[in-house]
Amino acid sequence: MLEFFDRIGFTMLDLAALALFAVVWFGYEWVLRLLGPRHRTINFTMKLVRRQWMEGMARREARIADAALMGHFMQSTSFFASTTVLVAAALVGALSSLDHIQPSIEALDFTVKTSRSFFELKVALPLAVFVAGFFRFTWGLRQFNYAIALIGATPLPSHAPPDEAHTLADLTATVLTSGAEAFNGGIRAYYFALACLFWFGGPIAFMVATVAAVWTLLRRQIASETARAIRIEARKLTRY
Repeated sequence: MLEFFDRIGFTMLDLAALALFAVVWFGYEWVLRLLGPRHRTINFTMKLVRRQWMEGMARREARIADAALMGHFMQSTSFFASTTVLVAAALVGALSSLDHIQPSIEALDFTVKTSRSFFELKVALPLAVFVAGFFRFTWGLRQFNYAIALIGATPLPSHAPPDEAHTLADLTATVLTSGAEAFNGGIRAYYFALACLFWFGGPIAFMVATVAAVWTLLRRQIASETARAIRIEARKLTRY
């Protein structure tokens, strides 16, 4: 394995950059869940908002607005899933046309010249990220479908005991939140795939781009105006 890496020009700095990316890519969601209760991230507070939404849904006789909002979620998820397929297909096409693409990219001043095998790896990495993002989008879409079924199965307030409606609302909110987290994971694929493209500029650029992507995502989750507004609204709605 080491001989193969040496032959294609894969240095220890490249290995460190790839390891950093892997740790960030697989560990980001876990870290975000740990930070949620303490820093009241968007994902954490939106769980409370969705729970309140489903509580209100269970108390309403007419649920047309709830169904319309769910339809909006599904349309957005379907759009991003389709777009991700197109991007992945473009990267597959790039892999089949490296004889023309590699000289053009490496002719740029900020890129690093590499072997053909190493260049293939640099193209394959964002492709893998987009494929993973596609699976997240489709899983989110399926869960939104399940949430719609649960909303439809929730009995009207005049036909169900309060405890039963409360339980169904809690279960529906859980499925809806899981679908939203899958959708968010698909969106993050675009951030991390963009960081992967900086590998063409060398391992240092790759590491800087990876850290910048994580910093951007965390700042938006914790310190953005949107995060603060959602925290205030969630506090009013749920009294947490």
